[in-house]
Amino acid sequence: MKPFEAVVSADSLRDLQAVLGPDPRTNRFDSLAQRQQRVGEYLLSDSVPYPVRVHFETAKNLYLYAWFVYRFHPVAEKHVLATLEFALRERLAPMFPEQFGPQAKRHPTLRTLIAKAREEKLLTNIGLRVTERLARLRAEHRVSLERIRYLQSNGLTELVCDAAPPVPVPEDYAHDLLKIFEDSLPRIRNDYAHGSATLHNTVLGTFEIVTDLIAQLFVEDI
Repeated sequence: MKPFEAVVSADSLRDLQAVLGPDPRTNRFDSLAQRQQRVGEYLLSDSVPYPVRVHFETAKNLYLYAWFVYRFHPVAEKHVLATLEFALRERLAPMFPEQFGPQAKRHPTLRTLIAKAREEKLLTNIGLRVTERLARLRAEHRVSLERIRYLQSNGLTELVCDAAPPVPVPEDYAHDLLKIFEDSLPRIRNDYAHGSATLHNTVLGTFEIVTDLIAQLFVEDI
């Protein structure tokens, strides 16, 4: 970037005449109503502490308003990751007040909080929507290879297959996604927190992950 490069109009303070219009980088197929519907699908139950739910709704509003200001996308992602950190502290503090409570000697990092929640079995890979999607993809790939090997070993060129999608087996769930999240989510959050030029609009995946993790932390009583 040139040292004296002018800030483009899309990234500057909006003129009052343009403040209610979409950012020029907004996808023309992404209407404001569609965006509101998509992010509105991520919900936290009433069993989640009220302050955490308010924090989460703020992140959703930031994503919604990124339709107007494209650079709100990383702000929304940073905020929803902060919501996860907030929820983890709220869940772990009563259990381990000296380590995670208000009087803790050191402020716990997001990585530390996720690791502790995993250790206490408050978080598991089971139930994460992304876990199920990846397991189905692995099942499809596994079954496809099995069919190819069957055709080759029997000298066949055609095979009548069941129309139903393959059912995942335990080996299809072998990847520890929580360990990946423990490493990747704090890195993403820290990138934003310390100043970053990172800019992308594919942040709904992070909303899904955070929604599913918080749901595990605060399971509703039956």
